[in-house]
Amino acid sequence: MLKGSLALPNVLLIETGSSVISSWLFQAGARRPRVFENEPAFHASQVQFFNQDHRFNRGIGFYTKRYEHCHASGAADIMLDATPDTLVFPQRVFDMYSQDSAGGALMSLKLIFVLREPIEREFARYKVKAADYQRATDKRNGWFSDVIDVDGSLMTFDQYTLEVLRVNIKEKLGFYSSGLYATHLKAWARLFDRNSQLLVLNYDEIRKDPSKMQWRIETFLGKKFVEGELSASDTLEITPQRAIRILEPLFRKPNEELYDFLRDVQGPSMEERPFPRFQQRTTRSNNTGLVLPNVLLIGAQKAGTTAVSLFAQCSWDYTYFIEEIFFSRGCGSHDQRLQVAEWLFSNGVCNPKSFEGDPSFYKKEVQFFDNDQRYKQGIEFYAKRFKYCVDEGLDEFILDATPNTIEFPQRVHETYSNPAAGDLKNKLRLILILREPIERELSAYNHKVFDYKEAEAKEQRGWVNGTWYRDVVRKEDGTIKTFTEYCEFIKDYMVKGARSYTVYRYVEHLKAWTTLFDRSQLLILSYDELCNEPSKVQGRIEQFLGTKFYGSLAKLNESRGDSKVKELPESAIRVLEPLLRDLNEELYDFLRDNPGPVMEQRPFPRFDGLSSNSTKK
Repeated sequence: MLKGSLALPNVLLIETGSSVISSWLFQAGARRPRVFENEPAFHASQVQFFNQDHRFNRGIGFYTKRYEHCHASGAADIMLDATPDTLVFPQRVFDMYSQDSAGGALMSLKLIFVLREPIEREFARYKVKAADYQRATDKRNGWFSDVIDVDGSLMTFDQYTLEVLRVNIKEKLGFYSSGLYATHLKAWARLFDRNSQLLVLNYDEIRKDPSKMQWRIETFLGKKFVEGELSASDTLEITPQRAIRILEPLFRKPNEELYDFLRDVQGPSMEERPFPRFQQRTTRSNNTGLVLPNVLLIGAQKAGTTAVSLFAQCSWDYTYFIEEIFFSRGCGSHDQRLQVAEWLFSNGVCNPKSFEGDPSFYKKEVQFFDNDQRYKQGIEFYAKRFKYCVDEGLDEFILDATPNTIEFPQRVHETYSNPAAGDLKNKLRLILILREPIERELSAYNHKVFDYKEAEAKEQRGWVNGTWYRDVVRKEDGTIKTFTEYCEFIKDYMVKGARSYTVYRYVEHLKAWTTLFDRSQLLILSYDELCNEPSKVQGRIEQFLGTKFYGSLAKLNESRGDSKVKELPESAIRVLEPLLRDLNEELYDFLRDNPGPVMEQRPFPRFDGLSSNSTKK
């Protein structure tokens, strides 16, 4: 090799996601960089000069003094820097090597790129970070900081994929763009000679035929290594499937761009041609038709449905909505509500897409089956809200959390029986959370009162016909009814079977659902258990869906400090309890005689001492 006037390494090894080749080269006699006092041991193989601003800004002298001890020993020596993140900084390398006045350093530089399947590379990188985190005394600061959760614990790779990689790779931010190989290789090829200076290798060859890869490197460097052999890499580790499904769409197009670039811009003769495609780690979804949710959280309204599924970016009205769900009878605090609300969607369960002009809550609940106007627009109207789930690899679980769906089993059955839905009807998972009916009405009442007061505050005066809160307002003077008056009002409609007031007839709805769908497809949960033992609810949902989610549903604080908390008036209980008593008993009998999936609570717990208590006065 030519030798420049500056003590710069003449080989840069950019080995993504592994150190197998660098270990072999150093063992075979490649000269290492010098490590100075107080520097970590890994600087003996990777200087981390071009990729670290605080080191790069110290200039060329900072870099060259790490190779002065070996530069004088002969032109044939291999002087190696094996910093993998140098991949992202071709311009810095070119500018630094151009400072050699003799030109030898720039002309003789050899660049070896070992490209690993990008998702496998991210998993390997994550594991190194996780190991460094475990060893560190300061677990908050370090290059591994992005794998640390807000509570200081280590993220799982699924969580890291969802919360960190997915966003940053999509935005091509900094080191997160390292797996976008074609982008970087094009920049390197503009600055250095592709035919003589850039050798591109596929990491999979180390596993399949390490001697062949050794031959390629030795031929490229013009040097036969007599000490040591390049041995097979460690066995292929299984990358979590959910992470693969999420990341694969992000790398699909860049990988194709890489294959095209290496085909059209060929390198030195010893390079593998054509460059082998990365090994497929999972089966890509072939769903090119209509995409429908495979999980429906069907209600019941005001029974914690939103608590389980609320999208992280909830609007003000839903903030109140959840407070009322949990603060009625003291179930929960505001901060813990957020933990519960974000759990499913933060775990990569795909939420509906909202379109321009849609209210924000359509990101959680499409309100398709329970809204005549929307339902009449057909299955395509519904499905287009979930098409992006496949495009972004989030189609393992797709969720619509419209609570009033409980009242429309026939519509759900007809939609999923459409030939365009394929066999999804038999795979559909239905989750229902049941709350004591009078408590549910109290929560609905509080929410309606709040919305009416908000409308008043905005000076939206006048009669409230057409609004969902019209039944809490006295028509004659616009004042708010007491909860007992509200119960007297809705009782008449309940007796008449008015559609807007049938949700409390749980057993009748369940009989309809189990006529149309197999009972094993329906998981029925207790709202009281969600309040008191949320970890059990989490376990039931995970077992039902056949997966394990990260994070926990924390036990809700039973603080009663919020001014909106209202106790159930005895007078209101006396109004509605006789109407509900037999229905609740029939519900318990039905659930006893028609058991569901094995993780379901058995026997289903009786509602907590309100309408289920026939002796209540």
